[in-house]
Order: sequence, then C-alpha cells, then structure tokens
Amino acid sequence: MMKRIVGLAIVSLSILQPAAAQEITGQQVRAAIERAKARLLAAQRPNGTWPELSFTGGTTALATLALLSAGVPADDPRMVRALDAVRSTPLQHTYVVSLRAQVLAMADPERYRNQLQHIADWLARAQQPNGMWGYTIDGGSTDFSNSQFALLGLHEAAKAGARVNSNVWIRARLSWLNSQNSDGGWGYKPGSKSTGSMTTAGIASLYICGNALAMNRNRGKASDGSIVCCTPHVEYRPIARGLKWLATHFSAHSNPGLNTYYYYYMYGVERVGILSGLQHYGEHDWYREGATRLVELQRGGSWREIHEVVDTAFGLLFLAKGHKPVLFNKLQYSADPNTWNLTRNDLTHLLAFMGDKLGEPMSWEAVPLAAPLEEWLTAPILYFNGQDFPRFQPDRIEQFRQFIQQGGTILISATCRLDSARESFEHFAKQAFPDSPVIRLPPDHPVFHSVHDLQNSKLELYGIDTGCRTGVIFSSKDIACLWDLGNVPSLSDEAFRLGTNIAAYATGMEPLPDKLDAVRLARTDGQPADAVPARGAVHIAQLMHSGDWRPNPKAVPNLAKYLNAQLAVDVVPTFEPLAATDPKLAQHPILYMTGHYSFQLKPEEVEALRRHLQRGGFLLANACCGRQAFDTSFRTLVHQLFPDQPLERISADHPILAGRPGVPLAVIRYRPSLLVEQPELSDVRLEGVTLDGRLVIVYSPYSLDCGMDGHKCFACRGIEHEDALKVAGNVLLYALSY
Repeated sequence: MMKRIVGLAIVSLSILQPAAAQEITGQQVRAAIERAKARLLAAQRPNGTWPELSFTGGTTALATLALLSAGVPADDPRMVRALDAVRSTPLQHTYVVSLRAQVLAMADPERYRNQLQHIADWLARAQQPNGMWGYTIDGGSTDFSNSQFALLGLHEAAKAGARVNSNVWIRARLSWLNSQNSDGGWGYKPGSKSTGSMTTAGIASLYICGNALAMNRNRGKASDGSIVCCTPHVEYRPIARGLKWLATHFSAHSNPGLNTYYYYYMYGVERVGILSGLQHYGEHDWYREGATRLVELQRGGSWREIHEVVDTAFGLLFLAKGHKPVLFNKLQYSADPNTWNLTRNDLTHLLAFMGDKLGEPMSWEAVPLAAPLEEWLTAPILYFNGQDFPRFQPDRIEQFRQFIQQGGTILISATCRLDSARESFEHFAKQAFPDSPVIRLPPDHPVFHSVHDLQNSKLELYGIDTGCRTGVIFSSKDIACLWDLGNVPSLSDEAFRLGTNIAAYATGMEPLPDKLDAVRLARTDGQPADAVPARGAVHIAQLMHSGDWRPNPKAVPNLAKYLNAQLAVDVVPTFEPLAATDPKLAQHPILYMTGHYSFQLKPEEVEALRRHLQRGGFLLANACCGRQAFDTSFRTLVHQLFPDQPLERISADHPILAGRPGVPLAVIRYRPSLLVEQPELSDVRLEGVTLDGRLVIVYSPYSLDCGMDGHKCFACRGIEHEDALKVAGNVLLYALSY
C-alpha cells in the first residue's frame, strides 16, 4: 500500500493524504524494463542506429542512453555499435548534442573526456543572449525544451570534468527565474501557459544551475580550517513554487496543461524526483503511480504516442532510473530546505562515488519527519545533518528507537557549526538511548575497513551500540560538506570512502529490497500478536544472564513466526524473559540463550538450569555474531552443568540435520564475514550435550540470532536469515518430538 506522507516539507503545503494505492510490484516493473530493452534492441539497425524522429542522431542517442541506464553494458556489441554511431554524429542540433554528452558521460567519462569538453564548449557557444537555447548554434527562436536539454548535457559533461564558465549557468538560471509564471509553473516559451513537461524542466534546470554555481563558489577551507559549504541556495523558493504547481496538477495519465507528449513529461517527472530526492509530489507517490500506468500502457515491450523508439526510450528511462533500491532516506526535519537540505548534493555525490561497489547502483530519497515508521524503513539508513542539531519531540524520539529496533541505522553528520554538534548529539543520544553510552569508534571497528582500509582516518566517528551492531553513527567532522562539495583536496576522497564503508556496514553487503516492496514491521515489544495461538502452544523462554542476554529482540518472534507458518507448529509469537531460578521456568520446556560477551550464572542458577534440563527441558544456545567471549563462557557453563557430558559435534545423519522432522540441512549459507575466514564452510556446525540418549543442549558457535533477527550485521560470524530459521526450526522440532 502507498505510504502516507504529511505534506511536502520542501514546499509550504497543507497536510495531504495520498490517493488510494495502486498495486504494482517490483517483479512487474522489472519485467516491463526487460521487455522495453528487448524491443529497443530489436529495432536497432545493423549500423548501430535507430529510425530517427527528426534530427539525425537524436533518436539513436536517446535509445542508447535509455539502454545504458537500464543496465545494458557499454561493451555489449550492440552498444559498441550504438556508441560509434553517437560519437560520429556532428555537433549541429542542441537536442542531439546534449544527448550525445549524456551518452558519453554514462558510457565512459574518462575515455570520452576530450569529446565531452568539445561538446560543453559547443553548448556554451550556442547559448543565446537571453540565457536560453534554440535548435542550433546560429540563433533563432529559443524555447525551454531545447534549453533544458542543453543544461542536461552541460550538467553531465561538467560532472565528468568538463569546464563550463559560470556565466553560462548564471544566464540560464536567470532565464528560468524571470520566466516562471505566477502560478509557479513554466511553459514552452516565456509567457506561455504552464504545462507538466515544462514545469518539470524548469525545476530540474534550477537544480542543475544552482548546483553548478554552488560548486564554483566557497569551495575548500575557511581561515579557521572548517569546510565552507553553508551558503543558502537562493533558488529554493522558485523551486518550491514549481513543486507546488506539480503537486497540485500531477497526473500519471497525461501531461498536465498539454495532454500530449506524455512520455516526455514522464521523463521529466523522474528527473525531478531523482534530483530532489522526493518520493511524493504532494499526495502522489510519483514513481509508484507512474510505473503502474506505464506497465498498463506497454504493448509488446514498447510505448507509442509520437514515435515508438522515442516514447519507448522515455518510458524505459522513467522505469529504470526510478527503480533503483533506496540506500539512504534523508530526514526532512524542517519546512526550510536550507535547514535540512543545505548540503543538497551530499548523497548524490556519495552514491555516484559508490557506483555498484555494494552490488548495484542505489538511490536516496527524502522522508518527512512526520512520516510513519514504515516510510522511514524504506531505506536501511536514515541520515540527517544541519548547522543546528534539530530538537525532536518525544514521539519522534520514540520512532528513532523503533527504527533502530527494526534493524535500521541512523547516520548523523555535524555540518558547518561543529563546536556544539558533539554536545547536541550527546543530548539526543541520552534522550533516545539512555541505557547505551556514546563511544568513539575504535580504528579496528568494521566501519573503518568494510570496503576501504581507513583505520588511520582522521575522520572521527562516534556511535551507539544497539544489540550486536552500532545502530547510530555520528561524524564529528563535516563529511556532509565534503560529500556535497565533492572534491575538496585530500579530504573529499577519504570522506567518500568512509561513506561507502558506513553503507557497507549498515547493509551487511546484502542486497536491498525492491523499492516497491511493502515494509512490514516485525513485532519487538512483547505484546500479543494479531493471531491468538492455540491452547497448548509452545511458549519459548529466553534465558537471562549477566551479559547482553537479548541482543536481537526480533530473533525469537521471527523464529516463532517461521515455525507457525512453515512447519505448522503452534508457537506463541513472543518470548518470555526468565532467569534460571524463576519458578515459571517449569512452564517453558524450551529455553533459548544468546549473547556477545562474557557472562556467568550464579551457583543457584546453574543448579536450577541443571534440574530443568534433567527433568525434560531443552536449551538452544548460540554465540551472537560468533563472538569468542560468549563461546568461552558458554563452554564453561556446560562444564559446570554436566562435567562428565561435554559438548560434542552433532553428526550429519542426526535427525536435526537430516530433517526428521523438519527440512534437510546438508548445505547452508553463512554470512560474508565468516566466509572470509572459512570460504569452504557450507555444512551445519552444531554441538550438543546428551543425557540418557536425548540431546538436552544444542549449541551453535556461529550466530543464529542475527540471522533469525534478519538485520544487516557486517561483522556477524553467523548463518544467513532463511537458513538460520531452518536450523533453529529443526532443533526445536527435535526438542518437541524426541
């Protein structure tokens, strides 16, 4: 279901609720993307070109751009022919020249650096005195469609290193600012009525011009050594007016104000969404609604209104570029974008640096402070920064805690005013996580070497450990500005590498869910589940001890859900926390135990646990994250319980591993951190204690807890999610059956 959103924080809009959801799945979108790619490739001529709509080379460049954006490799023979055709197209028409720049920048910016500089020079010369562009370099009538394409080409060329005089951006920005209609939109020419396609062009163009000018000023260090990136963006108010027009007039079915050039308009909708990070235009989830409509309209892999290849390329660009998984949600904690989004290029530049280092290209979106938890959880990392640390109300503080409990990671960067940032962060930490101290992350913390080796980094990080991971990370140095500026000598590269490490740590280097997947909250509060368990259902008790006895609150509830749904075992979907001496222990034949650190039970607790196991009780234990400290303590405990019955390896033909009952467990998947140490590891390594022919203790030295919890833990020496549930499920079935 479409998520509810409160307003559009970048625009001073009244509270709006989203329209009724339209069901669309990631699988449907991926299938539509593949059909469109196949259709475009089938229409390619042997010489690498496509049938042209008007200007020679324009349709070919657009189709090439769409296919590259959809993941067709640049070295694919069909793309090689297409790139040769694009490169040979003369610099003659603004549309074509701009598309050529975008194609070459996407294919290989280093290889085509010189050509991109020539294109940038041509586009700069083609700009007319009014700051706009026409169809050619020779003057004549100008319009905002040509103008937006010229800026798109210059934007990509500049990102690839081409030099563009600041006056080009200044004149272009003034042309858009001076021509904005009183309703906030733009038309094809100054003074003409506002349309969807031209309003999206205006918003995107102001973003591009503003970003380029911001990059050309205030770059580097101030006299006090701080990074300078804190100048407010003057074009935010016109952008806000344009976004308000778009929120009011948005349609996924037609081009507002024009009712033609629909696919061109949808290309603009996607471009604004990517540049702004907005998931919603007012009440509209632009990507979900647009993808739903495009999937409905696709016929034989293509779309057609004006020209089949052109329209299919625009449709493919919308679906492919907008469908990237979301890695960061940037928190809109203020109605003023110069507060919450002062460093508006930080995540764009970081993700460009990361590329596919984490497996695939990813994206970011803006999420309102007032959005529900499900919307915050559409990305694994919730990120914010600002000159002044925001003050949050108690209900938002509670939502931060819930976000962490659901497996999310909070990343905060000090920005501009660094002197009070650490103090403000610690105040926030005491409010949100009063039982967890703020610590400076040591050089051997995985966040400093998950991808890049930064153990000697001067960029300090502080954190709050939540369970078996650092769930809150705070940078006391201004990495947000370093990302935003992009190329501060000797500093930005290190900040980009640290950002990549943080992302790898937060995700565990595991694939992100599909952007269109619904977020379902896991129960972690111990309250009754929606379904009432049957009379006599098993109620698992989690054994309390002197260490961190409950590092992952979702582990046991997730195991219960798996047993109920997959193995038809009635299990209460919550756990009972009990000490070994609690009289209620007798009501819970199955005990679960985990932790990271050293622990010990009191003599009376050891004796009570021994009696429980001798009388028919059962204990499943595992070392969370595969930590040695817990492993050592647990083996000591087993010796205290049964000195003459040591832990022994469970054989492959044992009912637990053979799946009698349960599922066969000949081969399972382990997490990356463990496979680095033992790359051949694929079998189950369980140990047990047997009394009178019955296992009473089953122990895994590798973590089941993290896997059952389902969170991303980079340093976890354990078993992957689905297999951890299978292993634990088989163990509990054995305990109930033998």
